[in-house]
Amino acid sequence: MGGILDVLSSPFIERALLTILVWGLLLEVFGVIVLSSQPWRFEFSYLVILLVITLASIVLIVSRLRKKYSVGLQAS
Repeated sequence: MGGILDVLSSPFIERALLTILVWGLLLEVFGVIVLSSQPWRFEFSYLVILLVITLASIVLIVSRLRKKYSVGLQAS
């Protein structure tokens, strides 16, 4: 029986999730730039936290994809 991890391990799902996260990262960077003149606002702090979480998620997915596909390349 396949669980949720089997569904999420599909390369198409990972690439779609990576696309969504990259677009979110771009929007968050834009928001941080716009709100950087008022760093004391809650929205600025919230965006910085989201930026860190999004960036960590992107790094995790990319490293997982690189590990998955570099193993296949070494065997060839």
